[in-house]
Amino acid sequence: MDLLKPRTVPLSEETILWFEFLLKPALLTKHLNKPNPDPSPTDLIIQFLSITPEGQNPHDVSTTPPDPETSGPQKSDGLRYTKKQLALKVLALKVAAFIRWDLDQLERSLTVARQVQLLGDLCSIMAGKMVTLPLSLVHESPTVAVDGPKHALTFALTLYHRWVLRAQVLRAAVIKNTKPFNNHTQTVTESVSFTLRDESSISALEPFTQLSIDFLNQLLQEPHTFRVLTYDSFVPLDSNIDNTQQRFEAALAIRACELRAQIHYDLCMYYLFVQRYELARQHVLLCKENYTQWQREKGAGRGGPPLYCTVDGDALQGYLLACGVTGEPDGLLQRLHESILNHYSDIVVILKEDNIRREIPMTQRKLLELNIEGYNAIGSTDGNPVEQKELELAVVALNIIRYVMDGENILSCNVALQKYKHEQPKLIESLFQYADEQYDQFAEEDRTLLRRYFFDIVTLYGAELGSAIEGFVRTYPRVVSEQELQDYRQQRSEPDTQLSGIAVQNDWTIPETKNVRLEVGQLERQLISCTSANAVRKLLVKLAGTNPSKPLFTINPSWSIPYALEQILIPLQRGFLQDFAYILIGKAHELAARKDYATALTLLTVLKNETQRPELAGNPLVTKLGKMVSWEGLYIQIQQVLAEWPRKPADQQQLIRSCKQCLNTIIGSNASTDLIPHAKVLEHCAALLLNFNEWNALLLQPDKRFPGIELCSALTQAFLDIEKFKGTKKTNREAWELVLPMFLNAPGSRQRQLAPDSPLVLLIAKLRDPLVISIMLSLLAKLHNVVKDETNFDMNAEYMFLWPANVNNTSVYNLKLVAEALNLLLNQALKYYPNNIPWIKLKGDVEYVSNNYEAAMRFYVTALISGTEYCTVHLQRPLFDDFLIRRMIKCSSSLGCFVQAAVLCQFFDEPDYGLAFKSISEKSSSYADAMDSYYSCIWDPTLLEFIVNWHYKKGEHKRRLQTIAFLGQLELNANNNEEIKREAAAVRKNRFLRSLAKQYMC
Repeated sequence: MDLLKPRTVPLSEETILWFEFLLKPALLTKHLNKPNPDPSPTDLIIQFLSITPEGQNPHDVSTTPPDPETSGPQKSDGLRYTKKQLALKVLALKVAAFIRWDLDQLERSLTVARQVQLLGDLCSIMAGKMVTLPLSLVHESPTVAVDGPKHALTFALTLYHRWVLRAQVLRAAVIKNTKPFNNHTQTVTESVSFTLRDESSISALEPFTQLSIDFLNQLLQEPHTFRVLTYDSFVPLDSNIDNTQQRFEAALAIRACELRAQIHYDLCMYYLFVQRYELARQHVLLCKENYTQWQREKGAGRGGPPLYCTVDGDALQGYLLACGVTGEPDGLLQRLHESILNHYSDIVVILKEDNIRREIPMTQRKLLELNIEGYNAIGSTDGNPVEQKELELAVVALNIIRYVMDGENILSCNVALQKYKHEQPKLIESLFQYADEQYDQFAEEDRTLLRRYFFDIVTLYGAELGSAIEGFVRTYPRVVSEQELQDYRQQRSEPDTQLSGIAVQNDWTIPETKNVRLEVGQLERQLISCTSANAVRKLLVKLAGTNPSKPLFTINPSWSIPYALEQILIPLQRGFLQDFAYILIGKAHELAARKDYATALTLLTVLKNETQRPELAGNPLVTKLGKMVSWEGLYIQIQQVLAEWPRKPADQQQLIRSCKQCLNTIIGSNASTDLIPHAKVLEHCAALLLNFNEWNALLLQPDKRFPGIELCSALTQAFLDIEKFKGTKKTNREAWELVLPMFLNAPGSRQRQLAPDSPLVLLIAKLRDPLVISIMLSLLAKLHNVVKDETNFDMNAEYMFLWPANVNNTSVYNLKLVAEALNLLLNQALKYYPNNIPWIKLKGDVEYVSNNYEAAMRFYVTALISGTEYCTVHLQRPLFDDFLIRRMIKCSSSLGCFVQAAVLCQFFDEPDYGLAFKSISEKSSSYADAMDSYYSCIWDPTLLEFIVNWHYKKGEHKRRLQTIAFLGQLELNANNNEEIKREAAAVRKNRFLRSLAKQYMC
């Protein structure tokens, strides 16, 4: 014996081979009677039908000559099966009989080819000769039988013709639900998917469909008892007996109602599919009738256990509803819809009935009212306009009554009465009429609500309608009687207070009276609300004539101007120019806050021209005011540019020149004597020049009076260092040393927030250029790394080499403030540049450091999705690196998604098998991340082999088979060239990335 010759692995004692069922038929019965047999009955059918002699096509049994070595003596009746084939086919049919020939189970688990094979074998064995599907001679098919009994062949043909109808319905449902891209969660054992071959084979059934329908309809008329082949009807072949006969006499007769319920059910399903709804309705009603009779007989103990019918009661109810059969008399809502289709016939009767039963939702009734109103508004000529208007008022009146009795939406009642003001008498008469007609049918509570409402009508409209109301009460006395109306009117007393003419006016206009205070108040309101400089001028002239006791700019406390402008305006002589300048500047700031920059600039331009009038030329305060107003205009222009970023201004070069001139005013200036812009203007000018990359204009001497300008100058120096020292690391300290003190812990305070008016926060709000933002982000990220001083929590950003690697005494700095500033800048940056991949990764690092693992994964995945153009290109380096992958693995593990972590271990240049195996074997893993859905994302054979072995140890047979199926894919063959392997990995990386995007981004 050759000890080196490979041998098969010994099988487990529990393993049963297929031929053992032939040798010991009792084994099959014992196996099928288990609570959850593994393999399942349908799996056994697949196995029995799949085992054929080598070289034989399992789907072409009729044309293959028998093998003399493996077959016994052939039967002379033309059933051309080998003995081995026949034995296996009998076993498959026994299992099908065990599951009561349930086509639902067979269609879910067997491919179309296997279904055809099983039905063909059944028909052939029942006929005693080879039968080729599809059957074209339905009415001659009973004559096919030679030796087989007629009832057995009838049973086989019935099952086949039922399948013909169901297969077409199922094919249409699968095609409709097919997605353009297969979801990676689809497993090997999932319900059968239709291939192109299956599609063509089922399409070939269409010419024979009518023949199947005719056969089933003829069967419904047959007086003979229908017999169902049972598990005992099929006798396994014995090795000692060549011509074992099937026990067709063991077939059991079923009641006609059980057969008819099943056939009518299948016909209804098919007719619904082909949209022949009237026929579907007929069959579903017959199915319901027979199903109810069958259930009644079962309940009485006469029907016996179900042998053939697999109709589900809930599914049948669904088909009844689909065919428009509710099983109850037509409801009011259905009658309403039918009435609308019939041009509102009987609509009043339906609404009156609904006021008692209250089945129709008020939304439907209100829509009906609006539809009739619109129908009448377009001037339809289909009927008498007078009758159409009466119908509209009738519907409105009935709706009002329903509103009142519901005790809600009383406002709708009053709105309706106001809406139909011209037809008010007719509408109120309709209200009295319909309420009176049904008064006795309403509950006592409803009557009380109606009486209260009608008393309100009498109160509100009694004076307007006069005798008409009394006529309604006399004609319809049930709701409000004449005596009640008289008693009510006697109880009303005349009002004690006599109102003046102004109190009873219908509008709110000021009466024609001369009241100076009212006139002044009206002018002041106009002055506050107007936005035109000319209107302000005219109103100031009018108000000046009233001799006000205080400056007019004080009438609105919301007008505020910078302190530097107040120092110029307050010393001005009280008068028109002072009020005009103060009010226009205040309004300009209000409009700028509302982002109405054009109007704000117009007001300041008018004011600038006002200061240049010849008669004011000699006043130094007016000259200074003109300069300050010019700078205020520049300030608002900069605000507009920052708000509309990245749209560039039309006069960009002129704006840059103005900003440079503004900044030059502080060079060598004396704060006590020289006129300079206030700090906000200067800092906005510096920020705009920084965003426009005007580096040279920002190389200013440090000026402690303006920390925002100083910080802009330091960031400029950092950029120049990047340009000057390309390829070398140059540490920049200017910006670092300016920012560092801003994060010192406040004395005696454990925690605080960044001050909203701090120079850093104000500058962050004005940063727009990506390069400048990246430099500032790198500074804050590096400072966070240094202060936290934990390598595992370091952040990665561009240009981090610019900054020092350490600081003295990190404990005096507030790490939370650094993180807050970093988050603030990142959120604003991503608002303007949402697809900047380094910033998205940095945002993920910020969340990772804060232990927000789900948020971190969302940003990491977003970065990879953006970098691959939404998975349209392959994921490659340097879009991801080992640092990013390790963080994603940590996030996945912390979230309990261990299989995700294992898949990510493949992304390294050398897969980290230790970490991957540990993730797969994690005890706390509960498959919350759908373990077997990620098999299609694994391209490393070693990892798949480990999963196969792991499932084997766990006793998970189905999952092991699924993994083996993926391991056997051709593109994962170890002998493939490198290009095929790279392509296979790239496809699976993108598939995995899409899965992560669905989980974390959707």
